[in-house]
Amino acid sequence: MAHRLHVNRPLAFAAVVSITSVALWVGARPAHAWWSGGHKLIAAAAVKMLPDDVPEFFRNATEELGEMAIEPDEWKSQTTPRLRAAEQPEHFLDYEHFGGKPLPRHRYEALAFYASQKIDLARGGTLPYALEEGFERLQLAFRQVRIYPESAGAKHRAIMYAGWLAHYCGDLAMPLHSTVNFDGKPGANGAIIQKGIHARLDSFPEKHGFTVNMLSELQAAERRGSVWTLIEQTLKESHSHVDECFAFDAAGEFEKESEKSREFVVGRTRLAAKLAADLWYTAWVKSDPGKATIR
Repeated sequence: MAHRLHVNRPLAFAAVVSITSVALWVGARPAHAWWSGGHKLIAAAAVKMLPDDVPEFFRNATEELGEMAIEPDEWKSQTTPRLRAAEQPEHFLDYEHFGGKPLPRHRYEALAFYASQKIDLARGGTLPYALEEGFERLQLAFRQVRIYPESAGAKHRAIMYAGWLAHYCGDLAMPLHSTVNFDGKPGANGAIIQKGIHARLDSFPEKHGFTVNMLSELQAAERRGSVWTLIEQTLKESHSHVDECFAFDAAGEFEKESEKSREFVVGRTRLAAKLAADLWYTAWVKSDPGKATIR
């Protein structure tokens, strides 16, 4: 008999009920973490960090990985409202809801927590869970590549899942995907100020000529131990830069770059690319049944 995660049933039921209200809110958050060009750059930079023991077909798939890396934003199209409602929370998590405490360990525990605090699921977010689940999908896809090394389908599936995973890595490294103040913050009189900050930061890599080498230089993929610990630490680190984002924006330094704002955004996108490369490489190593427990 398969084991089932124990979740408090009344809270879990409330969480499921709250999902029905997600569609009422899906248009409220900005659609992207980085513009599509930024996500493609992150994926391409991650490829450059991979060691030779990652299969050649994968290391040669830069273009397809880049295309797959923008796919999760396509799922938030206004023309597909049901898919948009389900996908929207996968791109962020508002860290303030947890008061610095460890995140619930599983997706449904997070939904139960939101229900207990009367937080709409759409306003809480599930990005860390999308990341970890995406990593495990990729691990299984790589295992199929090992079992069926001549299978074009197995290879394509691994590339597809890896591209999707890279997208969420980009989201995690973007500080405004970790805060309730994702597109402005309350001013002195309570009115929202700095509206549009999200788009101004999103567009920075494309508008200011970022390149693959800028993101990949002097970085190499590493095999990581606890993927969940890495995700949670990265979220916490990303959230620590929210005030810095607002300071740069208030000074107009996202629209007209300064040396410091450029350095800041390069750092965020380098972190995203490194995270993607590390997760890809770790998934490849752990897809070998003989190495599945490597730390």
